[in-house]
Amino acid sequence: MLRVIGTFIAVALIIYGSYMASKYIGKGMTRGSGSLYMRLIDQITLGQDRHIAIVQISGRYLLLGVTAGQINVLSEIQDEELFPLRPENGGEGTSPSDFKSILEKLGDFGKKRR
Repeated sequence: MLRVIGTFIAVALIIYGSYMASKYIGKGMTRGSGSLYMRLIDQITLGQDRHIAIVQISGRYLLLGVTAGQINVLSEIQDEELFPLRPENGGEGTSPSDFKSILEKLGDFGKKRR
């Protein structure tokens, strides 16, 4: 019995230590990613290790193609060419459904069939 309690305590300590380590590492990642001269505006994943990103550098916007081996400047975008494709108010037309709403729809579907 003592061995089971000791094992449980050891597992709890390992989980707690992992949580604290990931929290500490996460804080370090956000602190180091800030830049005074450039920022990532948006990016979209095209496949495994392939992205297209818009980066702002000193008032210029660059469209970058990013792969595992290289980064290419695809185009320079003017400020007036940038506009959001999705409404800022979180319109439901283009946003993915959350898990709760999917389950509610499935529940309604089951009720309609009876």
